[in-house]
Amino acid sequence: MVKLESDKISISKKYTQVNTYEEYDVKNVPWHEGMVAGNGHIGVIESCVPVEDTLIYQNVEFVMPSGDPRHVPEEVTGQLDEARQAVLHMDDTWDIHGRKRTNMYCYHPGHQLRVTMPDVKETADYVRYTDMINDTINTTFTADGRQITRQTCVLGDMDVVVTKIVSDIIPDTFINIDDFEGMPKFGKEKNGPAPEQHMKYSRFAKNGYIGVIAHYPVYEGSELKNGGFAAVTQVFTDCGNIEIIRQPKNESAYSCMDESEPVIKITGAGKIYLITCLDWTDNLGNMEAFQENISDYHSCDIVQQCIDKINNNTSDIFNKIDEKSVLTKDSYSELKTNEELLEQQKSSEDIIPQLLWRLYNNGIYGMRACAGQTAPRLSGMWTGEWNLSWRSAYTMDANVNIQVSGMNSTGIYDAGVGYMWFILRQIPDWEINAQKVYGMKDAVLIPVNTDGHRAMMVEYDINYPFQYWNAGAAWMLIPIYEFLQTYGDRTITTNDKHLIDMYGKNTFDVRKDIFNILLCKTYNFWKQICDAKYYTDIDGNARYDSEKCQLDKGEKYLIIPAFSPENKPLGYKSAITANTAMDISAAKDVINMYVGMLKGMTGEEDIKNNPEEKISEAQKLLETLPDFAFDESGALREWSMKEYKENNEHRHISHLYCAWPALQTQNDQKLAAACRQAILNRNRENQGKDDTASHGWIHKALVEARLKNADEVYDILKLLVHSDIFYTTLFTDHNTDRSKGVYCTDTAFGLVGVMNEMLMYSDETTIELLPAYSPGLGNGSVSGLMSRCGIRIDKLEWNYDKMSMKAELYALRDVDVKIICRQFDIEKMCHMKAGDNIILLQDGKPQ
Repeated sequence: MVKLESDKISISKKYTQVNTYEEYDVKNVPWHEGMVAGNGHIGVIESCVPVEDTLIYQNVEFVMPSGDPRHVPEEVTGQLDEARQAVLHMDDTWDIHGRKRTNMYCYHPGHQLRVTMPDVKETADYVRYTDMINDTINTTFTADGRQITRQTCVLGDMDVVVTKIVSDIIPDTFINIDDFEGMPKFGKEKNGPAPEQHMKYSRFAKNGYIGVIAHYPVYEGSELKNGGFAAVTQVFTDCGNIEIIRQPKNESAYSCMDESEPVIKITGAGKIYLITCLDWTDNLGNMEAFQENISDYHSCDIVQQCIDKINNNTSDIFNKIDEKSVLTKDSYSELKTNEELLEQQKSSEDIIPQLLWRLYNNGIYGMRACAGQTAPRLSGMWTGEWNLSWRSAYTMDANVNIQVSGMNSTGIYDAGVGYMWFILRQIPDWEINAQKVYGMKDAVLIPVNTDGHRAMMVEYDINYPFQYWNAGAAWMLIPIYEFLQTYGDRTITTNDKHLIDMYGKNTFDVRKDIFNILLCKTYNFWKQICDAKYYTDIDGNARYDSEKCQLDKGEKYLIIPAFSPENKPLGYKSAITANTAMDISAAKDVINMYVGMLKGMTGEEDIKNNPEEKISEAQKLLETLPDFAFDESGALREWSMKEYKENNEHRHISHLYCAWPALQTQNDQKLAAACRQAILNRNRENQGKDDTASHGWIHKALVEARLKNADEVYDILKLLVHSDIFYTTLFTDHNTDRSKGVYCTDTAFGLVGVMNEMLMYSDETTIELLPAYSPGLGNGSVSGLMSRCGIRIDKLEWNYDKMSMKAELYALRDVDVKIICRQFDIEKMCHMKAGDNIILLQDGKPQ
């Protein structure tokens, strides 16, 4: 039996020093090995080095402005007809007038605090661990024979990071803020100098705190041209002495405005508390005033806000951190470390279950740390470097989608709420995108990336024509739909002033104010993109008739233009196409959700809106959408167009949207078999450098799990655990061979979604237990899974040796549900009222 509690400790006896002004090998980046914590808004990476620790602070809203535009280019509006005609005439030379892609702003770290004990000569008995139950990073060691413990956590509602250091007498300790220039890649983009070269910052220390304030570089047209960020770390001791000394500034710190660097020295303490707050503003004033009056800015509004957040909660902060227990050595001394499990896995052909479950729990821990404010960035919310690859954006053509795949089924309610705040911030820009690109009204079109501040359609070119990626909004809608299926109707409240200003309120009904509104706008997109002038005839040939106003019998709409991320037909130079399988599936999914919404309208106001007429219109649209197409192997084709050849050399499997995230294969065996064959074709032909991108494997595993192919899911997970993707903290790289050196959480978090799909499939009337779980992973138990029919699985236990299973179920609402477990020969109809508990048992005999 897997004991999950013991695997809720991510333990390591190794650490990696983080040095300044040091060139790093991309396959061995020191900050990647740091342990992490967060509350969804702010966070920290801690190196956990015994006598020279570094804490790199994070704020998920920090982005570095650049000279790139923040608005949809005007020329895109006039290019729609050109794009459509190029697709119709198979003209793959049309290149969007040679447009060069521009980028969203880049996520960046906060300050890097260094805590040193330079007089310590010898350390021993070292261990570091993340306590996933108490959400703490813990380091213990002896320094010259003295036992020292260090504990770091992020306190949610108080929005501060706290580090507590304890010993009988702590060795002399020095605290300073490292130069930003000394952090990796500062000021260096792939193609030259980076914007932060023009940032200006100053460090300060007084009255027991040390801090930094920075003014962003100035770009006209940027909402952050007068913006910047600040951070304050308040130092408290029980009985020690605190003094401020200064040391010479490094000559390489060219953006730093100070003549010398402040350092806090602590002597004679038994306890040290470091309480840190960091935030940003778009109203720091102009750069000239900032540079001329920097001493005044050491106590400006944004700095004072940070100080106030600490001072107003000091007693509660102390109580909270003192309540966080440090585990005794006996509680973890028998556990294998992460590195030991990873090393053991290399010599074991089969998956080591203990490693897999620890990875699962670590993924859940990371998801919770990123929950509440927004969705996870590519790096979750953590970075120790500047100018990250892909800018650590929120990438919505697979990565965010994979990262939140287990959000609802794990029951992380705050993650669902944060995801909706993430969506609400973008909707106004999505509407502009639809209007600019397609000339649509009251519709939405999403970009591939958002930086969290803006979501305009600027990242596109001929190789990645995301302006014609149509399915994105539908994909982003599904987790909200699942949230409602899981929890029922809920109301959520925000204190984010930007959201409050945007919508004029702080409270939202999830169904009425978020889901229904976004669903209608997404439906309107599909309704408006379907134009009778562009169609396929009864023989499946693409046609254009400028005079045509309606389809004739047997004809289908042509979804044109289109882009299937991030692929193009074999031998075809352009990725701008038509009738992508992803579009077809997404359109069907949205229309069915829309019809379901209309059928649920029973109020007097609802009836006035003629739901029956709208249902009829939607169903007619559904009938005239393009059909899926299949190739000679029986695989689902990526494009339902005769003219294109399938291209299976790419890692993306966007065309399998019908299997995951949609549920369209559940009652369509032909479609399910076609998706299975499509993966076989990808596996055979997608080999080489492109198959090291881990999100491609996680995406395949999610599809295979949804198709209930246990052996195939096992094989994918086996590939991952035998790869080089996991750090000693069990967080993950972007590539299975670390070839790009990119810290990325889509595998760490996506693994949770995969395992949840292995353990449970659900829809509004069905729960299937262990649908894709391989007996090769052995006996086990899990608690707290949430289903789409509003039933929580308080405990699920299974034992293949005894052929026994036990499931404890709790109903959040009234429901009639079929419970299935094919592996243990269970099929049972349950009629449950809200608050009901039932226990299903299997002791080797059918129930």
